[in-house]
Amino acid sequence: MLIDFHKITGVILAGGRATRMGGQDKGLLQLHHQSMIQYIVHALRPQVQQVIINANRNQTIYAQQTDCNVINDIFGEYAGPLAGIASGLQAVQTEYVLFVPCDSPFISDQLTTRLYTTLYEQNADICVAEDGQRVQMVFSLIKSSLLADLIIFLQTGGRKVAAWYEQHHWVKADFSDVPNMFLNANTPQEYEKILEIINLT
Repeated sequence: MLIDFHKITGVILAGGRATRMGGQDKGLLQLHHQSMIQYIVHALRPQVQQVIINANRNQTIYAQQTDCNVINDIFGEYAGPLAGIASGLQAVQTEYVLFVPCDSPFISDQLTTRLYTTLYEQNADICVAEDGQRVQMVFSLIKSSLLADLIIFLQTGGRKVAAWYEQHHWVKADFSDVPNMFLNANTPQEYEKILEIINLT
C-alpha cells in the first residue's frame, strides 16, 4: 500500500541515563566520524514528515548535530521510555508517531512502511516490531490520540511499556529478515560489536 509519510513524525528516544554504558550519552557515541544519533536521523528522515529527539541532557549538541527539534521528558525525571513516548506524542501534530531508540543505528528503510501497513490492515492503535524471537517494544508506531490515556497511566504509577500496550489494540510487524536493526549499544561490548559491523560495510 502507498504510505502517506506526512501523517507520521519520527521520535528518537535518547532520554535515559545509560547506566550500563557507564552513563555515556549513547546517542552521541561515535561511529565512523558520525554520532549514533546522526546515523539514525539519516535513516529516519525519508520515512517520516520530521524527526524529533527526546533527550534530557546534551540537548544543544543533539540539535547542532542533527538540525532536529529536541524535547525533554514532560513527566518525571528519567522516568523511562514511556515518559519519552508521552513527550513525543505531546510534541507532534501528526496522526501517528514512530518511535526508535537512540542506540540502534541499523534502521531498516522498511521500518515505517511495515509498521504502518500492519497497523492499518489490523485496525490497531499500536504496532510494534518483532525480530522473530521477541517483541522490540520501543520500535513502535503509535496513534497520537493515545496521549491522554498514557498521561493517566504514568500519573497512576505505570512505567512498563508492555503493560500500557496491553491496554490497547496492539499488533506486531515481522522484521525477522533484518535482525541487525535491533542491535543496540546498551553495554561497551555491544557498542564494540556495532563498530565491528560498521567497519565491515
